[in-house]
Amino acid sequence: MSNNRYRAVLCDLDGTTNRGKTPIQGAATVIRNLTQKGIRWMYLSNNATLLASHMVARINDLGFPVSEGQVVNSASALIHTLTKDRQDAVVMVVGEPLLIEGIEAAGIRVTEDPSAADIVITAMDRGFSYDKLNRAQNAIHRGALFWATNQDASLPVEDGVLPGAGSIVAAVAVAAGKQPDRVFGKPSPDMAQFALEILGLEPESCLVVGDRMETDILLAKNVGMDSALVLTGATSTQDLLNFPFTPDHVLESIADLPDLFD
Repeated sequence: MSNNRYRAVLCDLDGTTNRGKTPIQGAATVIRNLTQKGIRWMYLSNNATLLASHMVARINDLGFPVSEGQVVNSASALIHTLTKDRQDAVVMVVGEPLLIEGIEAAGIRVTEDPSAADIVITAMDRGFSYDKLNRAQNAIHRGALFWATNQDASLPVEDGVLPGAGSIVAAVAVAAGKQPDRVFGKPSPDMAQFALEILGLEPESCLVVGDRMETDILLAKNVGMDSALVLTGATSTQDLLNFPFTPDHVLESIADLPDLFD
């Protein structure tokens, strides 16, 4: 079914445009051809171990020309919110060094003192420790807000999966006795709303493309966008029966995306 009202694609990465360092067959051609037709591209990723600027280089290496303004991840959505709404906040970060650098570069003060923290930010952290867990717990018990970049249980890598940010968030949640006050990654609407702000478009003119029902497709539902599920990643047609919602389109791969624009 074709639809000519879409003016932009909000696209997932791993499992949708690529598998690790390998592009999905036909992805580069689709992106190039639809761009030439005036369709704008934004890439959305829950990954907060890198900043958007670092992700640009990785996407370019896949053969997909992209600028920094076309990438929104959970880290950039979080930093955008801090600078817009909580510029004076003091934050404790359980996360990777690049996330901390990005927050500090935005002019936000970072602390390790539980008594000084207004917000505890929890993300993927390969240096996670009992000490970090203890300090995060203490800060939240003292009244700090509990924010998470995302709650992905696993992180796909070339040879399998690693525990994802959701594993760290869950540990802090159990220790603190509460769930996060705010989550920035898919399926929460923050990244899509930030992308719409950059694009200057309304939700109904954008199409979300991704391989995960519980993140990509649910994100589209949460923000009022149409969605296209690709079957090159985490979801099979049989899996669709396990969800109370459905995508607007189901494609074998991103290579079939032009059919929605013809």
